[in-house]
Amino acid sequence: MISINDGFFVMAFHSVSHSIQTEKSARDSFDITVIPTPRELTNDCGIAIKFNNCKLPEVEAFHKSLCVPADLYILGNDRSNGKREVKKLL
Repeated sequence: MISINDGFFVMAFHSVSHSIQTEKSARDSFDITVIPTPRELTNDCGIAIKFNNCKLPEVEAFHKSLCVPADLYILGNDRSNGKREVKKLL
């Protein structure tokens, strides 16, 4: 089972406009990187936000404050058979 210390948070979206809107507000509070949606996740949008060195309570609070649909995941740092371990948080 993946732990918070063994991975990173990724927020995935259902549309590009939702990802762009969220990116703008996330940059004000977090160190983020816009990345292609990892292949381990299935979503309609090809853009995701990776939260760099962020704590779960803050990322969860940010997710809950959003006005757009988004899914929050933790992805493992290590790959097994070419894929990372994934856990959906919200």
